[in-house]
Amino acid sequence: MAPTATAGSSASALWPAQQQQLQQQSLLVHGAARQRLLGNMTQQQQQQQQWGQRAPHTSYQQQQQWRAYRGAAKRVRHSLPDELSAALAVAKAARPPRAEPPQLAPRELQFSSRRAGAIAIKAGMTQEWDEYGARVPLTVLWIDDCKVMRHKTADADGVTSLVLACGAKKEKQLHPRQMAEFKAAGIPLARKLWECPVSEDAVLPAGTPITAAHFAAGQYLDVTGTTKGKGFAGVMKRWGFKGQGASHGNTKSHRRPGAIGGGRADPGKVWKGKKMPGHMGAETKVVRNVWLYKVDPQRNLLYVRGQVPGPAGGFLFIRDAFRWHWAQRAAAGLPFPTALPVPGGEGAMGGASGVVVAKRDGPDPYERFRSDVGEYAEGADWKTE
Repeated sequence: MAPTATAGSSASALWPAQQQQLQQQSLLVHGAARQRLLGNMTQQQQQQQQWGQRAPHTSYQQQQQWRAYRGAAKRVRHSLPDELSAALAVAKAARPPRAEPPQLAPRELQFSSRRAGAIAIKAGMTQEWDEYGARVPLTVLWIDDCKVMRHKTADADGVTSLVLACGAKKEKQLHPRQMAEFKAAGIPLARKLWECPVSEDAVLPAGTPITAAHFAAGQYLDVTGTTKGKGFAGVMKRWGFKGQGASHGNTKSHRRPGAIGGGRADPGKVWKGKKMPGHMGAETKVVRNVWLYKVDPQRNLLYVRGQVPGPAGGFLFIRDAFRWHWAQRAAAGLPFPTALPVPGGEGAMGGASGVVVAKRDGPDPYERFRSDVGEYAEGADWKTE
């Protein structure tokens, strides 16, 4: 005799025949309830229910039935018209295939060449002293496993560019479609992506690493980043207004902007672009012609002079300066299209340590200061008593 299931036993303890019988009874009950629901609906409500939209019910019982069975109907996605879908399919089929990038090999840098950039992480700021003993404030940029994910061509995509990937990410943090793109490219999951326009002779194959050796000490860079968010700020902090008087009849208007120039009749409005309180920071800014002081290819570190936008740990997009003179760019010794891996690793650039430090352009700043002071002192009429 087959054992019977008690009230506290689970459904898995039943025999297969009893499980099948319960499933059939459940299907019959649900089917009958669904038929009653559809029978009470009008034709328009049934159509809306099939489309997955909420039908207008007046009865509380019908609303409860709708909440119970609305998940059974699958939503029909609205597709494009057949003529437009056919035209898009024809245009996609007629699009030329994406050409494969050339084999990675050293090439000659041309006037129209536009090299690839890199994704870096702002590590912080430090300082060093150059060969003349002058202090140089530096920002340290770390290139964390930056690789080429894929390339785009002008014939197939309308633009010639490279999609770069940097950092690391877990599978649970990515969408399945994003994971499919990384698997198709054959590179590990990345945290940050950036599409970098390049010239046709600077296209790199997928998986090519972009390291610190891609840049040369002494060159100029354009650094793009997101500034620190300051929240809602007044005009004194946001725009550097002087502020109003602290006394002499001024009451509760010490940090206010004052008149905004609207006028009652002429012009009768506040001009667009007027400096007023508002949200400050969290904007994309480009700092141009940043001087690259030092390159450490073994640790993938770049030392640039001055400050760059963003907090420590933020992502930055760096590339060759757009307003850099061609003669200086040709004389900088930039590896084109990128720095090729050297067997052995150590000593790839500038000796055993691999660290390359740029030299200051121009004369000794202290000698120039002495000469300026000397000329001033010689021409001055000093009083001697």
